[in-house]
This record gives sequence, C-alpha cells and structure tokens, in this order.
Amino acid sequence: MTKYLKVFAIIAMALIMIFTVSNIAFADSAQDIITGIEGDTQGIDASGMKSIASRVLGLLQILSAILAVILIAYLGFKMLLGSANEKADVQKQFIPLIIGVVIVFAATSIAKLLLGIMGV
Repeated sequence: MTKYLKVFAIIAMALIMIFTVSNIAFADSAQDIITGIEGDTQGIDASGMKSIASRVLGLLQILSAILAVILIAYLGFKMLLGSANEKADVQKQFIPLIIGVVIVFAATSIAKLLLGIMGV
C-alpha cells in the first residue's frame, strides 16, 4: 500500500510542478515574424471564465468530500473489525488521508480566494 501511495505522491507533485510552471508563455516575440495579425479578444468574457473556474473548483471540493467520507467510513469499519495489528495499520493510513483532505480543501479555497482578488 505504501508503494502505491509513494507513486501517487510523486505523480501528484509532478503534475503540480508542471501546471505551476506552465503558466509562462514566451509568445510575444512572434510579433516580429508575423505582422498585421491581431488576436480576436472580442468574444472573451471574464465573468464566464470565473464562473467555469468556480464550478470546477466546487466540483473538485464536492468529489473530494465524498471520497473522503467513503474512505473514512471504510477505514473506520476496518478498524472496528480488525485485530490489534490491523488497527495499527489503519491508524497509519488515516494520517495521509487527513493530510490529503486538508490539502485539497486548502488548495481549492486558496484558488477561489485568488480568483476573487484578481477579479477575473
């Protein structure tokens, strides 16, 4: 079980790094090569983008809450019916679960806060 947890943690960290670093674009120098072409920004609605982002963040929070409740119920049931060794293993599994739930809710709350501050 810990092997899969380590692999999941590594993949999650890699995705976080990719999505954090990939916000930078160096496309401004293309104006020297292609002249006379301007982007169409008439159809971009900032309030629509904020609405979509808030829906995605809300959906992420709901799905993570449902998954957390299911996992806590499963681990609690396993703890009630398990032997002393199994109870110790289940207690070790609770810690990453609680940390993961806190991280997901903190990340979505921070993202909503940033969207509100930026006024997107």
